Amino acid sequence: MGKVKEEPILSAFERYDEGVSLLLEEAQRRAEESRLSPAEKKKLTELRRKEEERKRKEKAKSQSRKPNKVTVDLPQKLREQLDEIAEKERVTVSQIITFFLFEALERYEKGEMGFWGHKYYSESPRYDWILVHPRDEERVKKIESRKNKKSW
Repeated sequence: MGKVKEEPILSAFERYDEGVSLLLEEAQRRAEESRLSPAEKKKLTELRRKEEERKRKEKAKSQSRKPNKVTVDLPQKLREQLDEIAEKERVTVSQIITFFLFEALERYEKGEMGFWGHKYYSESPRYDWILVHPRDEERVKKIESRKNKKSW
């Protein structure tokens, strides 16, 4: 008699929901592990422990950096320019943006830079104004299209 090919347990249950398939995968993993030698089981346990420790450290590092994170919508052309500068200077985009923001903040605090003529009334309930730089073509177009809307 020829050797019968073993099919994975999951093949018969592929159409079931993800929860059931996860339970079945876990059962299959345990069955496969039960066939391992004690030395292989010990090695596998050690690998899992190291992986969990790595994940824990990664998560802690991510949590410690969370107060410094900001999500910003940037015009595509500006993002491309920042990428080019970062590549040219061989630093991260985040470092370029941070540097530029410190420089701009210093100029703003000295009164060398302001927002006069660049603020537009906002339709948002959260903000009174929209601040648009003249080189931000995407937002300038939106502001101009709002100006052209006819109100009744």
